[in-house]
Amino acid sequence: MNQIIKIVPAVKDYAWGNDTFIADLLSLEKNGPKAEMWIGANRQGSAVVSDTKERLCDVLDSDPSFCGYSSVDFPFLLKVLAIAQSLSIQCHPDPEQAKRGFEAEAEKRKKLDRSLWNYQDSSQKAEMLYALTPVTAMCGFRPFEQMKDMLKTAVPNLFDEHLSEIGSISELFDAIYRLDSDTLSYAEAELLKNKESLPSDVKTLITELGDRYFGDPGVFSPLLLNIIHLEVGQAVYLKPRVLHAYIYGNGVELMNNSDNVLRAGLTPKHVDLDELEKVMNAQTYIPKPMVPSVDKGGKHFVCEGGFTLTVMESGKFENTFKGPKVLLCTDGEAKINESLVLKRGECCIAGSSVDSLNVDSIKATVFMATSN
Repeated sequence: MNQIIKIVPAVKDYAWGNDTFIADLLSLEKNGPKAEMWIGANRQGSAVVSDTKERLCDVLDSDPSFCGYSSVDFPFLLKVLAIAQSLSIQCHPDPEQAKRGFEAEAEKRKKLDRSLWNYQDSSQKAEMLYALTPVTAMCGFRPFEQMKDMLKTAVPNLFDEHLSEIGSISELFDAIYRLDSDTLSYAEAELLKNKESLPSDVKTLITELGDRYFGDPGVFSPLLLNIIHLEVGQAVYLKPRVLHAYIYGNGVELMNNSDNVLRAGLTPKHVDLDELEKVMNAQTYIPKPMVPSVDKGGKHFVCEGGFTLTVMESGKFENTFKGPKVLLCTDGEAKINESLVLKRGECCIAGSSVDSLNVDSIKATVFMATSN
């Protein structure tokens, strides 16, 4: 087998996706939302080998020596997200939670449809997002007193009757999420009526979410979670257990090779509030743009979750990494090790025997995913 092979990503058509960004990147027909490109070996959406049309997960399982991993233990998953409207509010387990949760659901997996599982695998899921266009997201709980002040202003009746005596983030979240349907509807009507008193980005999000998800407790999320805006070239890292939701924009996402998601609303999909509250970090978490290291290999966004995203733009770069390397060209035309050409939208994987990668992206932009 060649030690660098071109691969074709899997495309997911989730309803929250836009119908232009990924279609343009891959030169596909614009025939509906294309939300995610999965560039990896996860069996829920494996890339395929360009020449043979084999699934990459099957190739790795048949020849583990190629990159040192099978499909199950492959260390990361590279994606492109094209976000037209809010994803579900969600968080992901840390290593111990993932292992314990997956083991606990052994019987559930025998009886229930996959859509009702809380744990798809036994791996943690940390992630980062690099903005290809401006991106807006909600990430991590606000300071507790800030939450209470905005709730008191926006929903004074709900606050006085249900929230005024609450003393912690976890209690506040639980109280809102366990309101009966009538009380929740009255509260959201009150929120939409009083939204003009809130900061502009909070007001904008509440308007959008209220129109689309009225009756879902996630409509309150702009009051509970920090709203962040990433400019092109900025990135944010989200460690496990941090509640978040991407709102709109397009970006490159890198994560552990896991599909474990605990949802907290803004979705018709399965929500297990009890399990969510066990997993999520109910402490204030203020997200900040990542600061990359820069060397002859490019800009390296190193994540404590065990993976690194390297950006190589308008230059010649040399990197030495052990293990598999997955590359994506998002603009122009790049040459890899003077032999393989990646055009816009094309991807490849380099096996573990390829210690050094020379990337000529003088007229291109290339992203590379590696494990730390």
